[in-house]
Amino acid sequence: MRSLALVLAAAVAATALADAPSPLQADQKDPAKPPKIYVVPFGMDGKGQMGTDIHSSVYQKVVKDIKAKKPDLIVITLESAERGKKEYSGAEQDSLRERGVSDYEDMRTTLGLFKQDLADIPQVMWVKDSVGFGTLFAMAWPYMYTYPEARLYGLEKVSRNAKSNDYEVWRKWLAASMGIANGFLQSGNRPSVIGSAMMDPDRKLSVSFKGRNFDWRSDDTGTFLIDGSPQMTANFDARSAEDFGLSLGSADSMADLMFLLGYREWDESLHTSGQDGQKLVGDYIRAWRKAWDDSLVAWGEHERLSSGSDA
Repeated sequence: MRSLALVLAAAVAATALADAPSPLQADQKDPAKPPKIYVVPFGMDGKGQMGTDIHSSVYQKVVKDIKAKKPDLIVITLESAERGKKEYSGAEQDSLRERGVSDYEDMRTTLGLFKQDLADIPQVMWVKDSVGFGTLFAMAWPYMYTYPEARLYGLEKVSRNAKSNDYEVWRKWLAASMGIANGFLQSGNRPSVIGSAMMDPDRKLSVSFKGRNFDWRSDDTGTFLIDGSPQMTANFDARSAEDFGLSLGSADSMADLMFLLGYREWDESLHTSGQDGQKLVGDYIRAWRKAWDDSLVAWGEHERLSSGSDA
């Protein structure tokens, strides 16, 4: 148990990073100055597989580029959905797309690149859609907005990946996995009781209001019951995430997002000229996927030649 406690302590310490300055226009030193925006995709164009499309190797290059171009505001767009838009069910299999990898170490590295190396630049998380481990990234930024049709689903994968035939082993691995994953929510100043209910179907979740504050509870005694089923985990869509304070609002365009942040003018030249993270991340995704496709072709050719077939 002591080793488990050390694992959990290290996980929390690794994700308990200082917040970047507020991105809100009213909080800027010169509110009248239009901010120069730098967009960083975490997944794009329907390709957002955790551990491949979204990997620290490309974001190391992105962070270096950000430091060189010195933007006033970083907008991180998250598009990482393993399931389509069909009615979501934890047991649904037929709409599964590409499954992400639970590489917590690489995810913590990516988070640190933005929260430590770029700690002096205001940052916004803008979620287009997230089903799977990407939802941990969505929750890791306190200033989080969504697209109107966004989902914050799929963290039941945390408990699913901890499965074991040995109950004691499963119990310890589940505690460790949830401790690591909840570190991302703590990085976004969100209570771990929310994350636990999103990861473990045995956990309940309800909420009450105390003035303007939310009182989250790990039972069903709150005014609003979010999840009371032992078969399902808690999930949020754009509407419920905003209603319960996880998201600060919904925007389906950059203009809408900037309006929510309080800006009437902004400098989008890096984005419109292809000089921000869109190009770096897009080139990286296309390159590794082409290499993967080429390797499959090469392997098929190897098998054909090995079998002696000319067909």
